[in-house]
Amino acid sequence: MGAAAGCYTGNKLDAETGRYSRLNDFRMEHIMLGGAEMTGSGAPATGLPRWRQQVQYAVGHTLNDFYSLQPEVRRETPVQFLMERRWPPQGNAFLSLMHYWDVKQGVADELTRIVAGNHTEEIPVMLYEQWHVPVPELSVELAMIFQLVWNSAREGRSLNIQKFMVNGHEDVITGFLHMANVFCHKAYGEPADTIGVYSLLDGRRHIFDGEAIPLQESLDYVRLLSVFLEREAHREGCMKYGNRKNERDEPVLRGYGLM
Repeated sequence: MGAAAGCYTGNKLDAETGRYSRLNDFRMEHIMLGGAEMTGSGAPATGLPRWRQQVQYAVGHTLNDFYSLQPEVRRETPVQFLMERRWPPQGNAFLSLMHYWDVKQGVADELTRIVAGNHTEEIPVMLYEQWHVPVPELSVELAMIFQLVWNSAREGRSLNIQKFMVNGHEDVITGFLHMANVFCHKAYGEPADTIGVYSLLDGRRHIFDGEAIPLQESLDYVRLLSVFLEREAHREGCMKYGNRKNERDEPVLRGYGLM
């Protein structure tokens, strides 16, 4: 397997990467989940109900806590115990007290099932880390936050990638799949072994064979995605400055124009 994407060195590559705009996977998710509008504070909304944001945050920290442990310690540590420390308090974010307990029990049950047979003797090679790689033919720098990644033992394959969502979302899964495929090819010169997306509340598991995903198809998807996200960023910029009419000057008007 090739060197990790975050370990590239050399002034030539650094200079090349610096010319590219960055395409972030979290930005893709934000748009796909309907988070194009801005909140009153000027920060992007996620497009998710607040309870789901809180649960996703708790799940992320729980998995990070669990897989930061050595395998022999993980075997003796119930994931529910770690989840309890991270779980949000019952409040107005949830629809009702019953909803709160149903979500908590459902997520705990699914996490328990997953970790019971998930690379129990291995140490992850990526654990909630952001990695980036240039994609010259698209003139973008692809940046991805990988929740849980394992080395592959198969010849000609790079990684086993795992993503965990409170609820699966078809467009987010498709976007992540193609971005991860491009990442693996550009960072390692090989396809992923598997790309798995786990939807915790409904227990669904989407496992993709990395070799079965055509690279050109993924490049085409990421190219279209980068154009779409650039347009959305432009539109949000117009919305932001449109609410500050008294502060706008000629350079700003030239930069954003009329939609």
